[in-house]
Amino acid sequence: MQAPAAKTLPELQSEHPPAPRGHLDPRTGEPQEQSGVRNYVRDLVLGLNDGIVSVYALVAGIAGSGFSAHNVGLAGVAALLAGALSMGLGEYVSTKSQAQYYAAEARREREHIRSYPDLERKELEEMLLEKGYPPALISDMVQYLVASEDRFVEFMMREEFGVGKESDRSPFLAMLLIMGAFVAGALLPVLPFFIAQQNALPLASGAAIGGLFLAGAAKGRASGLSAARSGLEMAVLGALAAGVTFLVGRFIGVAA
Repeated sequence: MQAPAAKTLPELQSEHPPAPRGHLDPRTGEPQEQSGVRNYVRDLVLGLNDGIVSVYALVAGIAGSGFSAHNVGLAGVAALLAGALSMGLGEYVSTKSQAQYYAAEARREREHIRSYPDLERKELEEMLLEKGYPPALISDMVQYLVASEDRFVEFMMREEFGVGKESDRSPFLAMLLIMGAFVAGALLPVLPFFIAQQNALPLASGAAIGGLFLAGAAKGRASGLSAARSGLEMAVLGALAAGVTFLVGRFIGVAA
């Protein structure tokens, strides 16, 4: 077997391209302390939020332009289906591309460890020093980590890319969850237009704003923030978005 060509540590590090980021990916390079269930909380919260806001704003604009409640409801259903499919497929592609990227990086890291063990050991030592570990402990930590190739690869992936085995996400499950959450959220402002002809918009507004408050409160609770403040913020922003589209629709309806 031919020996690998000599390389420097910067050359090895440059072989790892930047990770792809999905439009819902909150990772910033730090390890995510998540359970398997919590890996999908963002899909539920963001899908619910986007379903409410986007469809509520749409039906408010159409209602403002003077269309009948039935026609507004039909437009809302079309937006519901289009939005759910768009978000679901987008999340499937982005989640799958990230999984493929990290799998490829793990293979590359394993090849580097096998071909350039001294350089990878040096990188590990420098990484531990930069993170503030006591110098007296670094030698023992390095010995422990390099004793197992799997452990070494897992640690390097976690420290370099901020991802561990517990962060694995199923693209198919992420797609289903975000689509389901989007549909559930979008139904709040849509259903009143099929139930009540006279007060459809006020009912839709109440349902949508209430749903936004609950979604925001859940997001705040999951993030360790004030649930009431987060819920109120999301409700106000959603109401503002719908108010703008309603006024635009009313202006267009009057002008027509």
